[in-house]
Amino acid sequence: MLHTKSYGGGLLVASLFSTAASAANFGGPDSVENTISGQPAEKRSWREGLVQKGVTLGLDYNSVGFNSANGSEGNRVSTSGGVARFYGQWDIIGRDTGNTGGLVWKVEHRHAYSDYPPKDYSFLSGFSGNEGLGYIGLIQPAFNDQGSRLTNFHWKQRLNSGKTSIIVGFQDVTDYVDTYALASPWTAFSNLAFQTGAGAMGLPDDGLLSLSAGHMLTDNFYIVAGVADANGRSDIEDVFEGFDTLFNKHDYFTTLELGWTASQEQIYTDNIHLTYWHLDATFNDDGSARHGAFASQGLNYSLSYFATPQLMPFLRGGFSFEGDAALYDVSVSAGFGYFALGTPNNNVGVAVNWSQANKEAWGTDENQSAIEVFYNMQFGEYFQLTPDLQWINNPLLSSESNAFVFGLRGRIFI
Repeated sequence: MLHTKSYGGGLLVASLFSTAASAANFGGPDSVENTISGQPAEKRSWREGLVQKGVTLGLDYNSVGFNSANGSEGNRVSTSGGVARFYGQWDIIGRDTGNTGGLVWKVEHRHAYSDYPPKDYSFLSGFSGNEGLGYIGLIQPAFNDQGSRLTNFHWKQRLNSGKTSIIVGFQDVTDYVDTYALASPWTAFSNLAFQTGAGAMGLPDDGLLSLSAGHMLTDNFYIVAGVADANGRSDIEDVFEGFDTLFNKHDYFTTLELGWTASQEQIYTDNIHLTYWHLDATFNDDGSARHGAFASQGLNYSLSYFATPQLMPFLRGGFSFEGDAALYDVSVSAGFGYFALGTPNNNVGVAVNWSQANKEAWGTDENQSAIEVFYNMQFGEYFQLTPDLQWINNPLLSSESNAFVFGLRGRIFI
């Protein structure tokens, strides 16, 4: 099991993330299988019938809002948005073995309630004529106003009794790159500094035509690698153009991760890893840079471990060696998650980040820092509410020396 130590309300990680079987898949907490595993145990009879046929489904709606009196020009600024998601998995072959194979999908609709979405709340909003926080960073980048999108549509194949996984098709690269237990924007931290890449990794779009694989080299050491179409787009009307861009433009996002874990079942909880990444330069049709005008590469690191059955400290960060795709040249994040605070399904996270701006991207290598605290509370079996507080010190694009940001996130899931 993920952690066989128990507390009054039950098993620790199972209360928030997943069962041991799903955690063994080299995927992070937001992968489709791990998200589904967090659903209520009791299901309607028609869903139980589908499970017997290897089909599992999930549906959720996520909403978030932020407010601060410390905009880049000293005014109050706010933003809000929502994301509806339908996801599932159909195990077609090998259901009675450890070598299952099947289809995985996730379809979303992302939309803003306010004039601009949360993704644009930090520095990007200032470029569009709206006042933001003046912070070189991203707060809830998953909450944009993209509309309909295809995030996952791929085949997942397990081999060697589950010790090897191969995925081919349209993937969200954050499902397999630099994962850890608090990386999910739907249930954990809101600031990208505490999510995948810690802001020091150049990340492409989601829903990219990709090939990824993970393999347990020993009982404790593993390798995860992937190559994805850097020009891909997840918009419903554009996603299948990935077949053309992958084979004709030859611009890629490639990653290689080497790691140690206490066991395969604890691969994103008790874990130490190094991740090398490379992102080719990409451009829009009008010639403007998309992810970066120059080829970019860097190295990320992560260490997390359950010091007690409820307390998981972590140390994460990265270095961008070359290019302008990453937000930061250097990023260091440290913090902890405390699980089952109050009730078995309530969890708190506290973290601090120090970052040095990517000089190739911003023309400065000055530094800034951020602290975030969230408390994820579950009410009943289908609803979560998460208040969130952030303090940003020395936001580099702001006239303010500090910005205090209050956020509130809700999630309904079935």
